[in-house]
Amino acid sequence: MSRRGIVRAEEAGQWELDGRPVACLLRRSSARRTLAMRVDGQGRVVVNLPLRAPVADVEAFLARHQGWLRDQLRRARAVFVWRVGRGLPFLGGSLGLTLASGTDGVRRDGDRLLVPDLDTASVSVPAWYRAEARVRLGGRLCAICRGISRVEPPWRLSDARTRWGSLSAQGVVSLNWRLVKAGQAEIDYVICHELAHLRQRNHSAAFWREVEALCPGHAPARARLRAMSRHYFEF
Repeated sequence: MSRRGIVRAEEAGQWELDGRPVACLLRRSSARRTLAMRVDGQGRVVVNLPLRAPVADVEAFLARHQGWLRDQLRRARAVFVWRVGRGLPFLGGSLGLTLASGTDGVRRDGDRLLVPDLDTASVSVPAWYRAEARVRLGGRLCAICRGISRVEPPWRLSDARTRWGSLSAQGVVSLNWRLVKAGQAEIDYVICHELAHLRQRNHSAAFWREVEALCPGHAPARARLRAMSRHYFEF
């Protein structure tokens, strides 16, 4: 339960459109009275709905908007072409997308990322990245806080399309899962940026002094992240 008594819940699933599975994320909230949806950058249908709305209502809602969904999914898939041999950024390097029939899910093999098929790569590969991000970003946040003798704040993964991180009014750090595509210096800079906001809730000169104290010489990492942002946000 969140503040002010609003109850929220998330549920992942699939829906079939034109004979193809489409990943869905149901975001329920006791504050909602109507259904709304969008297609995120991974080609996933995100549906916001009332907390107790039955799944049948969701299916009917999706069915009524099939035309809109086809158009949005087409646009999402057009942004990034999943093909064998394509380089995928990871931890500042690159993984070659490799088709490996019979592979049980997505897995890394050295500098290759093995996938069982390309039809579901737009869903399975980002899911693999999110799992990696949860471990690696969480590990860096813990290590940095331990190194500066600070209590580690609560944190969560973010799927924002334009921001690498944020800090909520309640002190919860959000880190974009796509950050795991960047190198450690860039990851550390974003984490320190959000930790600095715990003391300076602005972008004043005092804030940037706090960032520099937490992450000395951060300017090159910040510049690299800015230069690579479009590439990292392709999927």
